[in-house]
Amino acid sequence: MINKNSDILNELFFRELQVLIEKYNRIDEDTKTKIETIMCTLKDEEPKKYLMDNPNKLKELIEEKNEKELDKDIVIFFAWHNLKIGEVDVKKVKEYIEELKMNSYVELEEYIIYRMEEDLKDYAKEILEERLEQEYYVDKLFDKETIIEMWINKATKEEMIQEIVDNVNIEEALELCSQYSFTLGNGTMYKYSNKDI
Repeated sequence: MINKNSDILNELFFRELQVLIEKYNRIDEDTKTKIETIMCTLKDEEPKKYLMDNPNKLKELIEEKNEKELDKDIVIFFAWHNLKIGEVDVKKVKEYIEELKMNSYVELEEYIIYRMEEDLKDYAKEILEERLEQEYYVDKLFDKETIIEMWINKATKEEMIQEIVDNVNIEEALELCSQYSFTLGNGTMYKYSNKDI
């Protein structure tokens, strides 16, 4: 029953409710099993709630599962990305997962996802190559004595980058504010950060 004292509104409400009940009663056993499998894959409540609140995204996963066996990691990454980063389709998630497993990190627009700081060494070298051209970052990364010492020793930019990568907290050097993102099916935890803080 709804709060408004109106027979017509009550009748409309019950008709809509009846349509909804019929819709869910028509779900076949195979689809029901797929939905349950997808939801059981998600251990974190937030992505689970996201899929419950966004049936079109759940439907996208079900349709993918119809074509072939759906990888648990795809379900986890798909739900997390749509919840925290923005809309993404299953096809793109597959590419991201492949890159993540190959490089131990993946860049998504203004975000980076990675397992641990050590996985960012190659990424850091690329970023620092550009940043060491800017006075702000040189001043931020090195104290004056270190800059003078490097200048006297004629240190190359590559040597400076290697010094940072080997001896400085990479997350701090890149100004990453990481937070937990998700745990894949094999138990590997990942974190993410905005790259452009």
